[in-house]
Amino acid sequence: MSDLSMKVNNEKQTMNTGLLEIKQNKTRFMSNASLIQGLNSLLVCTAAHCVFDWYKQVYANKITFKTADNREYEIDEIFISDEWVNNGIVDYDTAFLTIKSSSEKMDKDNIIKPIFNNPSQKLDTLIPFIRKNLFGKKKMDKVYGVTFEDYIHNSSLLGIKDKMGVGSSGSPWILKKGCEYFQFSNTSLSFNSAKNIIWGPYWGKHIEDIYLATNKKSSKIKNVSTYKL
Repeated sequence: MSDLSMKVNNEKQTMNTGLLEIKQNKTRFMSNASLIQGLNSLLVCTAAHCVFDWYKQVYANKITFKTADNREYEIDEIFISDEWVNNGIVDYDTAFLTIKSSSEKMDKDNIIKPIFNNPSQKLDTLIPFIRKNLFGKKKMDKVYGVTFEDYIHNSSLLGIKDKMGVGSSGSPWILKKGCEYFQFSNTSLSFNSAKNIIWGPYWGKHIEDIYLATNKKSSKIKNVSTYKL
């Protein structure tokens, strides 16, 4: 990476990383997620496929977000793209989640902000993610890399050359601008045809619209599916 300061062990880089405990009918599983700054309250971000199974057309019916320092947040609503719900298009594999009756105040100085519509596709990137072993112990891992455009499938996805394990979907992609850190994507699905590449959606206008809809910014935003748990 060109920005070596991203490799410094800075708590701000990883403080928004956590795990989702998800129940989908009788199935239970975990995925990565992140806590981000909304316009008026805290939000949780993850991959859309973690909370809506496109093949079965089923939403998760109970979700709890647990931070790396063991704070817990019950999820209230799911906001995802119609393009994921109807067509399973991986370019839109991002979900924003609202938190149920959270009384915790948002400290805007300490919560990572989302950023959209980056003009460059080559971004120095940190991807923190949490592994949980059979004994329930959690371990924070990190991947560093520079994003590139999808030259394999010609999609709008961003890629990073590295590999991550099962359960890393939904983990935040973080960049540094000046002295601040921002989340600009999340880990999505992997492809058997492209080994050792991590994929994340490009957060352009449509994903920004999903974010605005999650913040109740406008009722006129189109192509956004909402599900209340």
